[in-house]
Amino acid sequence: MAEHGLRLRDEHDSVQKKTFTKWINAQFSKTGKTPIKDLFSDLRDGKKLLDLLEGLTETVLTKERGSTRVHSLNNVNKVLQVLHQNNVDLVNIGGTDIVDGNHKLTLGLIWSIILHWQVKDIMKDIMSNLQQTNSEKILLSWVRQCTRSYPDVNVLNFTTSWSDGLALNAILHHFRPDAFSWDQVVKMSPVERLDHAFTFAKNQLAIERLLDPEDVAVQLPDKKSIIMYVTSLFAVLPRDVSMEAIREVETLPRKYKVGAEDTQPGLSMQ
Repeated sequence: MAEHGLRLRDEHDSVQKKTFTKWINAQFSKTGKTPIKDLFSDLRDGKKLLDLLEGLTETVLTKERGSTRVHSLNNVNKVLQVLHQNNVDLVNIGGTDIVDGNHKLTLGLIWSIILHWQVKDIMKDIMSNLQQTNSEKILLSWVRQCTRSYPDVNVLNFTTSWSDGLALNAILHHFRPDAFSWDQVVKMSPVERLDHAFTFAKNQLAIERLLDPEDVAVQLPDKKSIIMYVTSLFAVLPRDVSMEAIREVETLPRKYKVGAEDTQPGLSMQ
């Protein structure tokens, strides 16, 4: 069992590495910066992280010109300082962890950045209107509200509920019912459905293909990557979330409570 858990974590880490790299490069394409190739090695000197934060904070951040370890540490420490100033939650991540290329903590750092600018930033208005503090609960309420009229779809979490590709297509079809045939989507395989959703979202809504179908069409997809992608849909589609939808999520069986069993430790998005 422990071995299975480790294998799953490795799989999720490699999906996150790929997905987070695509997200960073999507940010860089907006600001004309050179894309990164390897998340773990390209961020170690802190320069690319400062480039990323420049785009997100719309400020100019000076970088150390040299290429010694001290220069890298100074850059990364500046990154951590900027994140702290922007109230980004960082748990147990120090400059040396990033400079030394620690995989787990590098992924953790990027997730904190994504969570702050991609998830919470997009949701802050709706969260204050609904007086909610849990962005994951709001996102799940929105998804369930969009997909309620599709009998084949019952989204209970941000992992297993997405594997068959129906949920993503249902969200898109809900807002663009004339754009494609739901009956045809139902006949597709999970990988074909996911590919259809990602292609449609790219062509019709200009949403980057941050995920690969074969990474989602698995028994337990990576939660962070799914949340990141669904948030990019939430950002461009109408997003009225009713209190009724939130109450419905709150009454889901305990097993499916947000932040309960389908989550891994440290993944809660409160």
